[in-house]
Amino acid sequence: MKEMGYKFKHEQSLPDQRSQASGRPHCDPTGLNRLFDEWMQGDETEQRETFETLRQSLDQDRRAGYKLFPQA
Repeated sequence: MKEMGYKFKHEQSLPDQRSQASGRPHCDPTGLNRLFDEWMQGDETEQRETFETLRQSLDQDRRAGYKLFPQA
């Protein structure tokens, strides 16, 4: 049977992922180092308050025996 030129929606050709893997953008290690340094120099008080809010949010709907951050 001769194949028609029609393709179903789910049969559309996708870009070859192997060619994309080799064409990754160049990363500047010095720029990454600067970014990590900026993150590490954050306000310690703000980080503690943010973590406390996050901890409470994650544990608020969990049963007592299933808390991610159980109180000592």
